[in-house]
Amino acid sequence: MRRFVPFLLAVVLLGGIPLSLFLHESSPAGSSQQANEVMALAARKSRALQSARLTGDGRFRLEGGALPASGTVELNGVLQDAGDSVEMSVTVDALLSPGGNQSQTFRLQGAGEMLVASKKELFFRIQSLSTEPDDSLFQPELVQLLTGRWWALPAPDSAQEGTVPGGTMTPSPGVLRAQAQVVRVTEDRGTVTLDGAPAYHYAVAIDPDKLLAYLAEVASARNETPDRAGLSAAIAGLQATGEMWIDAQTYSLRQVSWEIAKLQTDQGVLSGSFTVRLSEFDRAPPVAPPADAQPFSPASFFGLQSAQNVPGGTLTPEQLEQYRSLMEGASPASY
Repeated sequence: MRRFVPFLLAVVLLGGIPLSLFLHESSPAGSSQQANEVMALAARKSRALQSARLTGDGRFRLEGGALPASGTVELNGVLQDAGDSVEMSVTVDALLSPGGNQSQTFRLQGAGEMLVASKKELFFRIQSLSTEPDDSLFQPELVQLLTGRWWALPAPDSAQEGTVPGGTMTPSPGVLRAQAQVVRVTEDRGTVTLDGAPAYHYAVAIDPDKLLAYLAEVASARNETPDRAGLSAAIAGLQATGEMWIDAQTYSLRQVSWEIAKLQTDQGVLSGSFTVRLSEFDRAPPVAPPADAQPFSPASFFGLQSAQNVPGGTLTPEQLEQYRSLMEGASPASY
């Protein structure tokens, strides 16, 4: 069950990856000359963008794996430095069936915050986490210890970009600018009014072959050996279409929506839809690391014995006391 928390973060990032592609990519092939020009201007505008407020919502479904799930997610946050720094609140409401047992369905409700500072520092805070009809999916005492505090994930020994926690979430703008187009315009839907202002409206799609090239390039930029076979298998059946709205006066990306019919993941086949909206361009509040963050080791929460890493697994009083001493005795991180 504890593996479900990183999966929820992956669902959230599904919104971030296409958004980054929109913000940084070159003009797409196969569209009208006007659409090409608008996309090029939008890419140029995004590279100069300092900050923006982001809100979003979506739904997801995971099938065919050990933990079938479906639910909704809501986002509210701020992007700074063209997306290198991010502060986001996340709310999740999901139904899950541990072990694929449809007769045993739990409802999970959670809220939390995530902050990436300058791509190199990753912080999180759990505000609430509960399950129905009972709390057997988590160790309640351990969740209580984690809730309400800012935690800082420690950086690995290597200081190379991409190996630090935040670097794994925010691809290098240089790599993004160098990419061939990944998003292509499939239909020009003219000029519409969005929040009282004119906007260019396009139907779009992701090109799987160019997405594969993009992911491989990002891996290489992080000094990683790209698993081309694995990446190719993961996106071979990707079916994703969407819409985007670009401000007709400033060329800022105002809104993007995606419908994902099928995406193969390690946890099963993922499908869903989401919409992301941007506002307060270059006027959003700054992102700063929390002053009271405490260092956190993922092993202290996820590194349980295999027999405990299942629904209903429990900690002994001695183990719980060890966790309590570790967390309550941690001093605030220095940044």
